[in-house]
Amino acid sequence: MDLCHVPATREKGWYLALMAPNVKGPNYAWLDPSRLYCHPQGLQDCLADLLQPFQGDAIDMVAGIDAMGFILGAAAAATLRKGFLAIRKAGHLCVQTEAQPYSDYSGRQKLMELRTDAISPGLRILLVDQWVETGGTMRAA
Repeated sequence: MDLCHVPATREKGWYLALMAPNVKGPNYAWLDPSRLYCHPQGLQDCLADLLQPFQGDAIDMVAGIDAMGFILGAAAAATLRKGFLAIRKAGHLCVQTEAQPYSDYSGRQKLMELRTDAISPGLRILLVDQWVETGGTMRAA
């Protein structure tokens, strides 16, 4: 699909056709959404659909999981006019952090961190990631 083309009738999920299939083999995700992120209307419609279930929810901040969750998370935060919190792989933040171990989709043990000065008890955070495979990173975040 052309990155400038917008269908005359935009049915729900039309933008999914923008995602390119994996051509590099089993060590990569089965779809690549980066082409969807390049399409202005596709990204806007995708965000509208993703955020629809949360309409009316009290959200104080949006957090995205390193690294591809940063794209959708930051876009969701901007759309909702909320702040964005980056949940990073260990060792990437130069401030006081809180760390959490987790197992990724391949079973490897890893560590993620977030800055401690941006969160407090009772804060309502919408957590965003690009893919949720086993749920390990989401549980840790």
